[in-house]
Amino acid sequence: MTEEYLTIDELGSRLKLKSKTVKNKMVNGTFIKGVHYFSPDGMGPRFKWSAIVAWLEAGEQEQAKATDNGDGAPKPDGHWLGSDYP
Repeated sequence: MTEEYLTIDELGSRLKLKSKTVKNKMVNGTFIKGVHYFSPDGMGPRFKWSAIVAWLEAGEQEQAKATDNGDGAPKPDGHWLGSDYP
């Protein structure tokens, strides 16, 4: 059974990311408080695994949509050539 709520370290481990990368995603707005994570009183942030999975899968769907439509190609920096994708 998969735990639904994860600490920064647990999420980083599960996503194969450093804790600092997870924190950076919190600061830059990739992970949104109240959507992807919550900060209960007296506890550090807790990430909702189902929301993280939805975020991951939404990213895959956007990439598939762009390549299926021939609207562009992803660049290494995450932006898209030849399309309106950020």
